[in-house]
Parts: sequence; C-alpha cells; structure tokens
Amino acid sequence: MFSKSKINIAMAAALAFTSVGCSDFLNGKKAEPQVMELSDARFKCLQSLPSQLQKFSVGDAQEKDIRDGSDCMIEALLYFNKRTFGSLPNAYTVEEMRKFFGKYFLKENNVTPQFAAELMKIKQALLGGATTYITKEEIVRLVEILKVVREEAVQLAPHVKILLNQKTQKTAEWEQITLATDQLRLALQRLLDKTQIAKSEYSFEDAKKALAGFSEFIRGETPFAPYDQYGEWIPVVESVKNILMGERAQFTSKLQWSESLDTLINLYELALKYHYSLSDLKFEDRSKLRQVSQFLGQSLQLIQNSHGLKTTGRIAIKDIDNLIEQLTAKFPSSISGKALKKTYRAVLIKVLDPERKADTRDLQGLERKHLATIAREFNIWRLHQSFVDSLQYDEMGGGYTQAELYQAYTKFNRTFVIEKGLVDDAFEQKALELAWQDYGEILKKETPVSFNEQGRLIIARNSKNMKQSWKSLTKANFARALARLLTLGWGDNTQGRMTSASISQPGLISWYDDFQEIGRDLKAFDPRSANSGGRSFLEANFFTFSGNGDQVMDQSETYEFVSTLVAAGLSSSQAVQDHMGLAGCLIEEKDVFGNAFIKEECFKSQIRKHFDLYFNNLPGMVQYVRSLSTADWEQFYRHLAVASEAPGQKRGYVETANIRTMVTILHYIEGLMVMYDADGSSTLSLDEIYAATPRFMSFFKTVTDTKSETLLEEGFAYLVFRGSIPGAGGLARFQWDKMWGIDDARRMEIVRIFGTLKDQLNKPKN
Repeated sequence: MFSKSKINIAMAAALAFTSVGCSDFLNGKKAEPQVMELSDARFKCLQSLPSQLQKFSVGDAQEKDIRDGSDCMIEALLYFNKRTFGSLPNAYTVEEMRKFFGKYFLKENNVTPQFAAELMKIKQALLGGATTYITKEEIVRLVEILKVVREEAVQLAPHVKILLNQKTQKTAEWEQITLATDQLRLALQRLLDKTQIAKSEYSFEDAKKALAGFSEFIRGETPFAPYDQYGEWIPVVESVKNILMGERAQFTSKLQWSESLDTLINLYELALKYHYSLSDLKFEDRSKLRQVSQFLGQSLQLIQNSHGLKTTGRIAIKDIDNLIEQLTAKFPSSISGKALKKTYRAVLIKVLDPERKADTRDLQGLERKHLATIAREFNIWRLHQSFVDSLQYDEMGGGYTQAELYQAYTKFNRTFVIEKGLVDDAFEQKALELAWQDYGEILKKETPVSFNEQGRLIIARNSKNMKQSWKSLTKANFARALARLLTLGWGDNTQGRMTSASISQPGLISWYDDFQEIGRDLKAFDPRSANSGGRSFLEANFFTFSGNGDQVMDQSETYEFVSTLVAAGLSSSQAVQDHMGLAGCLIEEKDVFGNAFIKEECFKSQIRKHFDLYFNNLPGMVQYVRSLSTADWEQFYRHLAVASEAPGQKRGYVETANIRTMVTILHYIEGLMVMYDADGSSTLSLDEIYAATPRFMSFFKTVTDTKSETLLEEGFAYLVFRGSIPGAGGLARFQWDKMWGIDDARRMEIVRIFGTLKDQLNKPKN
C-alpha cells in the first residue's frame, strides 16, 4: 500500500537547479495489470531531496549527492509517467498532480494552488504547451532537461558557496569569482538551448511569484535563511532590471534572451566582486586599483550593451530614481536619496551634456552620448594611470623626481596604450591625445603637486627633487580627474584642451550649490556657510601655486585647488581630529559634523607638541613652529583661531570646521613662502611681497571704492606688514616707514592676513 513517509518529489529539485518547480504529478488512473508500489526504493530515495536541495543551495553538496539525487528524480519521473494516468488523455491537470503529491508525498513541504499555477507557467516557458496541464511527452522532455541540469549542477557545485552563500564564504579571490560566474553563465546558456523559453511570454512578475512560492515550499515548517534573503533583494533586482532591460522588456528572439542572460550574469559578477573584493574601499596597491579599473570598465560596458539602451536609446530618469530609492532603503547611510538624485542630475546635465547649458527641459534619461562622455573621462584616467603603473619604484616606495617623471612621460608609448588598450574610435583617440598633452603641462609646473605616503600635499622648497611614489602619483591622478570633471561641468571653453578652459567665480559658486546637499550629507560642507563657493574661488586665485588673481581658475589652479581641498581640508584635518581622540581631548557633545568637540587648551597643546607629525608635508612650517617661544606660539595660534572661527563658535572648544580651516590656512601660508621666498631665508622681504602683489590686486579692487594705483600696488604689502586694509592716511605712513626700512615678514604676519581677508569677505554687500 501507499507509504505514509514524508518525501519530496522530482520536480522540487528541478526547481532548485533550473528555477522550475516541483509538483506536477498526480494520482491518475492506474492501468489495471500494473500496481504502483510507492514503497519502492526508487521513491524512498526522494525522501532525502529536501536536504539535498538545501545542501546545494549553500554549497555543501558533493558530486555523489547531486548525481544520486538527480538519478533518483529521473528514475522516479520515468516510473511515474509509465505507471499512472491522468483524467486527460496522456496528460495530468495541475490540480490532480498537486492533490496526489500533497496526499502521499508532500506532507510538510506542500505546494499551494498559487505556487502550482506559477510552476505551470515555468513549465510552459521551458517545455511549451499549456499552463493547465502537463503531458506525458512533456515529462519525457523534462527528464532530458534534468539530465542536463545534473551535469551542469556537478560542474557548478564547487562554486555555489561563492555564488550564493556569502554569509559563510567571507572571502574569494578575483579570479575565483570570474570562474564561478563563467561556469554559471555556461550552465544557464546550455539550459536556455534546451528550453522553449525564447518563444514564451514569461515575465519578471511571474519569476517573482515563483520565487516566493519556492521559498515557502523548500523550507516547509523549517526556516531556510538563504531564500528569505533572496526575497529581500527582489525590489532592488527589479529596479536594476528596469534600468538594464526596461520596465516592459519584450524578448522576441533566442539571441535577445541569450544576451539578456549574459547581462544578468555580468551584473551578478560585478555584485560579487564588489562584495568580496572592493567593499572595504581600500585601494592602496596596484593590484587592487587594477581591480577597480576592471570593475568600472565592466560596469560601463554592461550599461552600454544593455537591452534597454539598445531598444530605447536611454535609461529613464524614473528608473534611476527608483533604483536610488531602493538602494538607500536597503543600505541606510548619511547620504539621502534626495541628495543623490540632485547630484546625479547635476552631473548628467552639466558634465555629461554641457550643450544643454543646464536646461532640464525634455531631459528624459541617461543617453548614449552621456555614456560616451563617461567612457572618455574613464579612459583618460586609465591612460594616465597606465603611465603611473608602468614606472619602476624602489623597495622603499620612492620613485621619481619631477624631472625624472617628465622624462618618463615623454618616452611613454601612450599611442600603443590608447589604440590597443583603450579605444578604437579615431575621434576618441584624438581626445585622449589632447588630454595627454594637458597632463604634460601639469607635470612641467614650476611648483609641482605631489603627495607623501600619508596622502598629504607636499609643500616644500625642494619639492622638485622629492621622489614621488606610486601612491603619490595615483592620488595626484585622482585629483586631476576630479579637477577635470569640475572644469567640464562648471567651466567655460571646455570643448578642446583643458589648457584653454577655465572656471569663473559664478561657475564655482554654481558647483557648490549643486553639490551642497550631498556635501552636507557627507560632512564635507559646513551647513552654516553661505558663501563657500565665492571664498573658495578667491582662495584658488590667491593661494594655489599657480594662482594669479585674475577672474578665472585655469587648469592648474583648479587642479591645485582640488588637491588642497582633498589632501589638506579633508584628509590631513581628519588625521589631526583622530589624534585628538587618542590624546583624550574630546567631550561628549557633538558639532554639526557629528564629531566630538575638542577642549581648546588640550587641542592647542597637542597640536604644538605633535606639529611635526601632523604636518610632515610642510617641513618649513614645522621648522618655524619649532622655533617659536611659548608667547609667539600663543600669538600664532590666536591668529589661526580667529581666521578659522566658525559661525556660532562654542567658546573654549574646537570643532571640525575650525580644524579644516586651520589646516588649509597652514597649507596656503606655506605655499606663499615656497613660491616667493626667493633667497631661502624663511621670511619674505618687501621685494618678495611685491612679487606676490599681482595676485591680490583684484581683491583690493573689490573691497575698496578707490581707483588709486598706489593702493593696488601697495595694498597687499600694507596688509602683510600692518595687518589691515589700508586707508589713505595709513598708506602714506607706510610709505614713510619704508624709507627707514621694514623687517621681513614671517609666517606670523602671513597668518594674520587671513583673519582680515575673512572679515572683508563676510562684510555685507552694499
């Protein structure tokens, strides 16, 4: 008689291995001469199928498990097909099969009517036919598919832990991930060849319902975490699907199904590579950065080759917005969805589509021309990084002086890299050649941008002779790429070489406005500052190595400004802040950036004590601070504190905004000393101050109503030596004092001018 033991059926394993379900058998009419023994060994082996499915799903199944389970299913299916009959001629209705196996086999892991209906849709996609019944012929063809599944499952089993069980599999090598996804691709493409899915109308909505039903089926009364986790990702997967394939994608040929399957596997490969290799966001060696480059290249190629872009020519704004909403819900962070949406729109309109001139009308989505711009900028970064990677560095990490670097630049075979490794299009090759020439102009600068091993911007008299390491040059390449994007989106004359492009003050203000929300979320912008763009423009014009005081920021000024912003205003200041915590200077109360306030006396003591540690990239400043008496240090610090005072400053305490401003000011001071201390005396003579004066003429034109040429010529010198903006009487006395001689200006006098400049910039406009 019938066995009462609880067992699974053959179709259950088919669902696990091929997304097909388990349930389509039935208690049919038996041929009179034959008796179907459900206690037969061929059915008893089905009892182990639930555990085998679970073992395979987490990567614990061995080859013997897979072959034994598959052979058991195949034999049971053939036996069942031969010995039973349904109410239809040579066919079984779905309800007949569901009831039969619910009665005799699937006591714990039963199939609901809803899941059974979804399984029949899968059956139709795989085998053709109707959704209301399955024929004996279709069962025979299902057996043939299961044989393919068996062989592919054996090949796939060693990779399942990497593919599906990330909670247990904590690490995976880059090449292992590629091997795993390649095997998955091969398996699914082979199954695609064996099915009728290319002729079906199976949809993503159908797949969602089937997965939900399978999740409920396989766990029965016992929770099975992996399928719950997969279900949680469905909204994100659907959003990505809409981006890559469109909301109502219709595949009309086997080729389109095959290409779309490749797209999904490529996307999954990227997700795994990010999870296992890149999610720590540490890119400190050539191997890791090479992986980042490959990851970005694959991501861009995935989007460019997606079904949606091929058929509609764009990725809709609403689909991008929806993906952002899903990701921000899935991965809560300090960055809001609103800020991300505003930022990507600004980049889309201004960087990727500058011909629009910021006109958002009829903006429908991300188009091919936008992706072409992204690809160009990515290839420019890759070209420069290829040069950096090609250089030989000594064991201590040091490498090249400025002269040696430029010599290597002139010998580098960039044509080979461009044509063989980056792009085939002749126009794009020309664009990369122009960008390479721009890079050469940067490398020739009198005072080069370079970073030390801690990522700090080096400002020293002998910086030309300092050896630049791979880390230094890689960070410089990153800063150059950011500066280029800033110029492309918010600058003028950007169609040719960057040496002809520039950013005006309104342009930089516009950039701050566009990035204000995300900058605040990232704790990079002070929410209390109202005119950051205007101040930053003046800083770039006055204090960068290439600053000249005119009305625009050229390529070099922008690059140096971005380098200072990244290395000094953010990186170095964070190091100072972190060390204050170790020194016990913090209180519990938080500032607007979410960081603890620092007791000022403790801060002042620690910053002097460890000045050479914090500012090893400013050797001249370190030597100067070391020479100060206690009284002079108090005065020097007080000038710094005044210039860096934040709105609503909490007296007796130092906050994040103060530290960032202080650190930046110290870099600007040292920049002036390096550029204009011609005799190396560590002071600035009157003549050396006059050499710097042209930078500041435009400033004096804006802060005074006078047309006096004397004021414009003498104003900066007066500011340095007297600490204020001169009036007519003060200027006359200054002229008299000069006749009797004036002591050289020290860094003490230079730091004092920042408080005055700040006061002038914060004055209300008439």
